[in-house]
Amino acid sequence: MGRRPHPQDFDAREHLLDVAVALFAERGIANTTVAQIAAASGVTSAMVHYWFQTREKLLDALFEEKLVAAFGAIWDPVDAERDDPLALTQGIVKRMFDVTEAMPWLPSLWLREIINEGGLLRERAFAHIPVQKVAAFGQNIARGCASGQLNAQLEPLLLFNSVLALVMLPQATARIWQRLNPRSSFDRATLERHVVALLTQGMSATTAVKTSARARSRATSTARRAKGKPS
Repeated sequence: MGRRPHPQDFDAREHLLDVAVALFAERGIANTTVAQIAAASGVTSAMVHYWFQTREKLLDALFEEKLVAAFGAIWDPVDAERDDPLALTQGIVKRMFDVTEAMPWLPSLWLREIINEGGLLRERAFAHIPVQKVAAFGQNIARGCASGQLNAQLEPLLLFNSVLALVMLPQATARIWQRLNPRSSFDRATLERHVVALLTQGMSATTAVKTSARARSRATSTARRAKGKPS
C-alpha cells in the first residue's frame, strides 16, 4: 500500500499536470516523454509514474481536469431557447477568450491533438462535446435567419465552426504570424474586438441588406458604363 499523500503532494500533482500540458501544446503529445515532463517539473520520472502510472492515465487526467472544465465554462451558461442569437454568439466568444486567457496552451493543444488527424485527444474530445448544446445553438441561429434578424446567407450549422476557428486559430498560430510581421498584435483585446466585429457585422441582416444594395448599385453602374450611358 502506498504512502498517504500530504497536502503538498496535491500541489505537486497539479504542477506536473500543468507542465505536461504546456509541453504537449508546444511539442505534441507523441514527442513528449515522461523524462522531459519530470525534468521540466524538477522531479524524477518515478514521481510522474507515482501520480499517473501510465501515459493514458496522464491524458485522462489532463482531459478530465482541464478540458472538461473548459467545455463546461463555455457551454454551461448557454440558454439557446431564450437567448438573443447575437448576444448568444458574443457570450460564447467572450467565454472562449476567458478560457484561453486562463489556459494559454489550449489553442495549440486544440490544433495539434484534437483538430489534426491522429491527434491523441480527438476521441476524448468527441466523447465530451456537448452535442445537444451545440445543436441548440445552431437552431437558435436558424430561427434568427428565418425571422429576418440575421443574415439569411448564414449556414447555422457552420457558425460555431467559424467561431471556433476565429478564436482559436490566430492564437494557435500567433508565433508564425509574429515572425512574419513583428508589429502584429495578438493580445486578447485586439483579437476579441476583431472576432466580434467580424461576427456581428457578418451575422447582421441589416449589414447584409446594405451590402447587397451596394453590390447591386455597383453592378448597375458597371452595366450602364459598359453600354456607354452615364451612371
